[in-house]
Amino acid sequence: MPPPKLPKLVPWHSPAEFIQVYNWFYPEPTEDGAPDIRSQECALRRVKAWEARGKLPHAIDSTASFMQVVIRDWTGTLSDQELRLMYSMVFIRFVNGYVDGFQSSKSAKSIAYLAVEKVGMPISFVELRHTATHDYLPSLTSLRRETNEAIGWLKENYWDKQLVPVRLDETPSEEMLSAMTDDVRRIIEAYKINKEKQIEENNLSQPKTETHIVGRLVRDLIKRCRSGDELLETLVPVLLEPGMLVPKSKKSRASGRDLSLHNLGRMVDLCWMPLMNKLHHDLRNTSSKDGEAVSFWARLLNDMLDKLIEANNAALAVAQFRATDEEKAAAKTGSYLITILAWIKYLIKLNYDQQASARGRATHSSASSGSNSPSLSSLSVNSPTISTSSATRPSVAALAAQLVAEQTLANQPPVMLDQDDILDLVEACLTNSGLHVSPLIRSVLNTVIEADADIKEKIGPLLKQIDQRIVSGSTSSIPAAAANSTIPTPTPPIVADARGGVWQEGPALAAGRPPQEQRQDEDTTVPQEEAMEGVEDTSAAPATPAVGAWTLFEEEAWRPCPMGCLPGGILPDLTFPWEMDPPAIARLEV
Repeated sequence: MPPPKLPKLVPWHSPAEFIQVYNWFYPEPTEDGAPDIRSQECALRRVKAWEARGKLPHAIDSTASFMQVVIRDWTGTLSDQELRLMYSMVFIRFVNGYVDGFQSSKSAKSIAYLAVEKVGMPISFVELRHTATHDYLPSLTSLRRETNEAIGWLKENYWDKQLVPVRLDETPSEEMLSAMTDDVRRIIEAYKINKEKQIEENNLSQPKTETHIVGRLVRDLIKRCRSGDELLETLVPVLLEPGMLVPKSKKSRASGRDLSLHNLGRMVDLCWMPLMNKLHHDLRNTSSKDGEAVSFWARLLNDMLDKLIEANNAALAVAQFRATDEEKAAAKTGSYLITILAWIKYLIKLNYDQQASARGRATHSSASSGSNSPSLSSLSVNSPTISTSSATRPSVAALAAQLVAEQTLANQPPVMLDQDDILDLVEACLTNSGLHVSPLIRSVLNTVIEADADIKEKIGPLLKQIDQRIVSGSTSSIPAAAANSTIPTPTPPIVADARGGVWQEGPALAAGRPPQEQRQDEDTTVPQEEAMEGVEDTSAAPATPAVGAWTLFEEEAWRPCPMGCLPGGILPDLTFPWEMDPPAIARLEV
C-alpha cells in the first residue's frame, strides 16, 4: 500500500489571505487609468513576508517582479536605460522559470517549443526573451506592452485557477466569503458600468463579440467558487443589492401602476438577461453538494420572494408595534420591493412564453415531417405494428424530416424553470403566514395562475376561501385598543379584487368602501344558506351537548360532503381571534 500523500505547504495562512493579495495585485482600474500603486505595494510587502516563510511559486514571484518594475516605471525614479535592464531581466527570468521545468537532460528541446506547446505562452514572450538575451535590449515601448500582456497572462493562467485552494468538504470562513463576495461584486459592477456606457454612447458590440465577453465573464465567476451552490450563495445577494438589478435611482425603478420593467430601459435586454441566461446555462452543467443540478433562475426567484416575505413580516411587526430598527427600515423600501416584484412577474411570464414557443416549434416540426410518418422510436425491427408493405413504409424525406425535428428539440436551450420550481414558488407563497395581508405576495400567485391553468385549478378554491376571510376580517369587530391606534391606513400600491376565487389586479378602487366590503353579504351569507339546504333539523336531539364538546352526528341527518368540510359543505372557521391574528389588509401599508 503506497504511503499517503503529504499535504502541500503554502506560505499563506488561509485562502482569504491569498484572495486578498490577488485583489491587491489586480485592483479595480482608476478613473484616470493610473495603476493603484498603494494596493500593489501592499501586495509586494505581503509577498516579501511569504518569501520568508517558504518557497514561492514561480508565478507569484514573477507577478511581484513585474509589478515592482511597473511601479518604478510609473513613479519615474529610474532612467530609461535602467528600466530597460529591469524589464528585460524580469522577462528572461519569467520565461526561463516556466520552461526549465519541462526541459530534459537526455533530449534538450528548444525554448520556443516548450514555451508555446507545453506552457501555453504566446510566441511574442519567447521572441522578447531571445532578443534581450542574445541581441540588443528591446525598446521601452515593446517592453511595457509585453509586460502588460504577461501580467494578464499570469492572471488568467495562474491566479484565476488558484482562487479555490480549499477542498470542497471544508466550510469557508467568513473572511473567505467576504473576499469572494467583494471579488464577485467588483466583476459585476465593472460589467454593468461598461454596459451602461455602451448603451449611453450607442456603441454596442457585435453579437458574437458580446457572446464571447459574457461567456468569459461567467467562466471567470465560476472559477472563483468551489461549487455552483457557493457561487449562487455569493452572486445572487450581490445581484439583489441596490444598484444592480434594482437601480439606485428611484426614477429608474419599476412603478406600482403597471409593475413592468420599462423604467429600467435597455439594461434588461442588453445587460442583465444575457448575463443571467449564460449563468443559468453554464451552471446547469455543474452540480451542488447533494449531486443535483444547479438552477440559477430558481435560486434567484426564491431569493426575490424571500425579500418580499421579509418586508411583509417587517411591515406586520411595525403594525403591531414590535418591530426592530432593521424591520422598520425594511418596511419603508417600497420602490425597491415593487421593482423586485416586477422582476418576478417578468421572469415568470418569460418562462411560460418560452415554454409555449418551444411547444409551438415542436408541433410545427412534427407537422412538417408528415402526419402519416411514424416516429423514429417506433421504427424498431422487433415492433409488430410496422408493416413492410410499400403503403406504410416511411419515405426518405419523412425520415430526414423526423431527424431534423428531433435534433431541433435536442438543441433547444434549457428551460428557465421546471414545474417543480414553479410549485416550490407557489408553496412558499401559500405557506407564508402573512399571505392574506400582502398584496405583493398575492401578485406573485396571480402571475402564476394567469399563465398556468393547472395550478389555477388546484389553488383557486383555496384562494377563494382566503379572499372570504379577508372580507370577513376587514369588517369584523376590532378591539378598542386596535381601533384607537394610530396605524396609518393608506391604499396599498396593488389593488386586488376577488373574482372567481382569485384576485385580479386592476385600477385604483373607487371612492367609498372596497368591493370586498360591498359584496360581503352575498359572499358570506348566501353560500351558507345554500349549504344548509338539505340538512335536517336536529332540534329533536334527546340531549343538548355542552358547548365545545364532541358528539356523534345523527346517522339519519348525515349527508356526504367533501373531506375537511362540515355537514352541508360548510367550511370550518379555523382562524385565530383578533389578538392572535395579523391585521387585515386594509390596515397595513406594504
